[in-house]
Amino acid sequence: MKDIQNIFDRLKEKKQERKKLKEAYVDAISNSKSYQDVVVLLRDLKSKKNAMEAEIWSQFADDLEKIERMKVDIEADTQALSDLALTTLMRGETVEVKDSETDIAYEPIFTVRFKRG
Repeated sequence: MKDIQNIFDRLKEKKQERKKLKEAYVDAISNSKSYQDVVVLLRDLKSKKNAMEAEIWSQFADDLEKIERMKVDIEADTQALSDLALTTLMRGETVEVKDSETDIAYEPIFTVRFKRG
């Protein structure tokens, strides 16, 4: 158990050091006049790009609606696939799926994350 705690503490220290380095970097670029000029130009170009995209999307309203429905369906199917794979694995069975077009086999990957208790 001490090994887990040591690794956790080491991760915390590295994350704090990384945060300090990132803050120093952000301070440096925020003080750069040429960088700020490019940021303003980029903001203007993004605004023009978004206006163009909105105009084109308005022509494809039906397709956009279909895309949104498909997005929800894909998220639901992905969750169902994960749930079924975990249930199958918990029963001690092997979990594997094959792509019907390429005949490539896929195995599930599970991760463990910690949250504050």
